[in-house]
Amino acid sequence: MAATVLSFLSLTPSQREDLIGSSRLFVGAGLELLDSDENLIEDISTDLIANNSSVSRNTLQTLHSSCRLRISRQLLWGSQRLRPFMLLSSDNVVWYRQDLGVFLSSTPRQELGEVPAVWEVFGFDKLDILNQPHGVGFSVAAGDPIIAAVEALIAGTGETKYIINQASAALTAPADKVFPLSTNVTTLFLIDELLSSIGYRTLATDRDGTFRSSPIVSPADLPITWTLDADSSSTSVSNLRSSISDYYGASNRVVGINDDIANDIPVDGAGIAELTNLYDGETSVAERGGRTITKIIRGTYQSQAALVAAVQAALDVEKRVGRFVELMSSPNPVHGHYDVIQYLDSAVPVNARYVLTDWSLPLDGQDMTLNMRAV
Repeated sequence: MAATVLSFLSLTPSQREDLIGSSRLFVGAGLELLDSDENLIEDISTDLIANNSSVSRNTLQTLHSSCRLRISRQLLWGSQRLRPFMLLSSDNVVWYRQDLGVFLSSTPRQELGEVPAVWEVFGFDKLDILNQPHGVGFSVAAGDPIIAAVEALIAGTGETKYIINQASAALTAPADKVFPLSTNVTTLFLIDELLSSIGYRTLATDRDGTFRSSPIVSPADLPITWTLDADSSSTSVSNLRSSISDYYGASNRVVGINDDIANDIPVDGAGIAELTNLYDGETSVAERGGRTITKIIRGTYQSQAALVAAVQAALDVEKRVGRFVELMSSPNPVHGHYDVIQYLDSAVPVNARYVLTDWSLPLDGQDMTLNMRAV
C-alpha cells in the first residue's frame, strides 16, 4: 500500500505533540530542486544523503537560516535553489511533511574518490540576495510610505515572495532621509533600517521561503509555539541539557534616542524614550540593591510609538539576558523564527517562557539541538 503524505501543519497542536512524542517515531527527509523563481524542477530526494545533512536557524545572525546537505548529483549551483523537507510518521504509512525553507546553493565541496560521487553543499538563507551592496544611493522623502519603500527594495532584487504586515501601511517618513552610496550599505540594511523606524522586526524568511516582517511584540505577549516538559513520561527532551545564568552587565534601564525628528531637539516623550525595570526578575533595580545599569540605543524612527517599541524590545532582552537553556530533543520541524517555548523542568526548577534563539535539525532522525533565552 502506498504511503499517504499530508501536511504536518494540518495536525492540531495536540496531535503534533503526540506525533513528536511517539515511541514509534519514524523520520524521513527529502529535497526538491527549484528554479530561480522557485518553480519546482524535480524532487531529488533519492539524491539526498540524510546522514550529516541538517537545517539550522539562528535569530541572532544577519542571515538567520542555513543548511548543510550531502547530495549525490551535480546541480546548477549558481542558479538553482533547494527546498529540504522532513517527513514524520508514527505508523510508517501516513506521513506528515514539513518544508524547512528555501536555500541558495553554494559552490559545493566534492570528496574525490567517493563512489558514488558526493557533493557537500552549504545552503544560504535567501536574505543573502538582499545582503549585497545596494550599488546606488538611496533616499526616502518626507511623506513617503515606509512599507511601500520596503516592498520596492525587495521587488527591486527580482524577488516576489514577501509578506510585510500592513498594520502600519499608512505610516510615512517624517523627514527626508538619504543613504549615500557605500560599499557597507546593503539592500538588507536599508530594509531593516526602514522596518526599525516603524517598530517592525528585521526581515526574515519563513519555512516557505517567503520574506516576512511584522510589528515588534514583546515575547511575553507572543503565543506559545511549543511546550517542552522535561518531566513528562513521554517527553521528547533528552537528558543532555544544561541551564546557564549570567546576569552581570545586563541593563535594567534603556534610553532610546530618535535621530529622525527633523530639526527638533529630542526631549523625553518627543525623540527620547526611557524605560526602567524596577522589580521584574534578577536584573531589576530592586534585585540589584538599587543599582541602575543603563543601555542607550539610537536610530531613526517614524514616530515616538516606534521608538518606544524599540526601547521595550531592548529592555525585554535585558530583563532575561542571563537565563539560557541548551538541550537536545526529538526532531521537530515545527520550529521556525523567534518561537516562544514553554519550558518545564524540575531539575532547574523552572516553568517559564523562553525564546528559541537558535536550533539545528539533523535530517537523519537524530535529536536536534535547541538554545533558548528566558523571556
